[in-house]
Amino acid sequence: MHPVRGVVQPYAWGMIGASSLVAQLASKFASVNSTQPYAEYWMGTHPKGESYLLDDNQTSVKAYLQRDLPFLFKVLSVETALSIQAHPNKEHAKILHRQNPKEYPDDNHKPEMAIALTKFECLCAFRPYEEIKQFIEKYEQLQILCGKKNCEEFSQSVSSQAELSIQESLLKKIYANLMQSSPTIISQCVDAHLQVVESETTNDLSRLFARLNKQYPGGDVGLFSIYFFNYITLNAGEAILLKANIPHAYLHGQCIECMACSDNVVRAGLTPKFKDIPTLIDMLDYQPLTIQQTKFPGQKISENITEFDPRQISSIDDFIVQEIRGKTGCINAIDQPSLMIIVHGQGVMNDDKVQFNEASVFLIEKQTAVDFKSDSNILAYRAYSVL
Repeated sequence: MHPVRGVVQPYAWGMIGASSLVAQLASKFASVNSTQPYAEYWMGTHPKGESYLLDDNQTSVKAYLQRDLPFLFKVLSVETALSIQAHPNKEHAKILHRQNPKEYPDDNHKPEMAIALTKFECLCAFRPYEEIKQFIEKYEQLQILCGKKNCEEFSQSVSSQAELSIQESLLKKIYANLMQSSPTIISQCVDAHLQVVESETTNDLSRLFARLNKQYPGGDVGLFSIYFFNYITLNAGEAILLKANIPHAYLHGQCIECMACSDNVVRAGLTPKFKDIPTLIDMLDYQPLTIQQTKFPGQKISENITEFDPRQISSIDDFIVQEIRGKTGCINAIDQPSLMIIVHGQGVMNDDKVQFNEASVFLIEKQTAVDFKSDSNILAYRAYSVL
């Protein structure tokens, strides 16, 4: 086992100063700036934020292993909403990287998983179509932005239970119309819709619309995506798995995140960064999912370990994450190197030879089991890959 130092990414949407778990991780190596956002803590071998061993003369994890890890392991502390986004599949990632390497720096796909550490708000996947139908029939601003005739055709297809492919095609049409509306019309509709939601103070989505408008004022088209995507609040320990082309946006809270080793993001709203709306519209998976279908349950594999393995429901084999809890226990040996972060708790491991506390990060070598003892229940997460 080797203690490891990760890398802080101070993106503007991060929690500020010591309120951020990311800042607490950073505080092991540097003083915390009370006015700086601490958004992400990266653990892995991605060139944008390589991790280093602390007990081997600051050797990088990549140099020590003499290979890249196929996954990127993160902690996120989200204060304001991240962009409306999706991630490309492997083939599409190669095309985007070749065409625009500045904005798409990797030629790899980026499926990802988020496990909530606190209450964690997010948008994820298109809602059941009946819900979208109700919103576009209820709100005039959606009819203006999506096109009244388009909305009528979509509503009719849902009511008549037309073939799913027809409904998907019409949904793509109205969502494309929304996202490609002129800035002037978007701004007018945002202002008008704010007047509507002010009278719906008990409505969660109305409050969310007003909150997001404060974070991204001036008429951001991404605000209206809340009526198209599932609005989910995960409890601590709950997870979502985001396959290629699934639309999503993280809104608030702290989480563990693991993904294929890539930083490719196609954005289209709720961001000052580069937007690629035509690409996003063409690539999105428009299938309807319920909130329950978007959640990804872990499986208990021992007294101490719950495992989140994407292979249970997909072909994603870039990463597996284990949640570890308890006062004493054993973490199983695997045939690949892994990274582990202690979120809560302090104690000793490996027959009292290794001390750990909150914010400790370790590289665990392959075929190495780890025993631990703590005065209180620990919470830790370990990421690895079968690749």
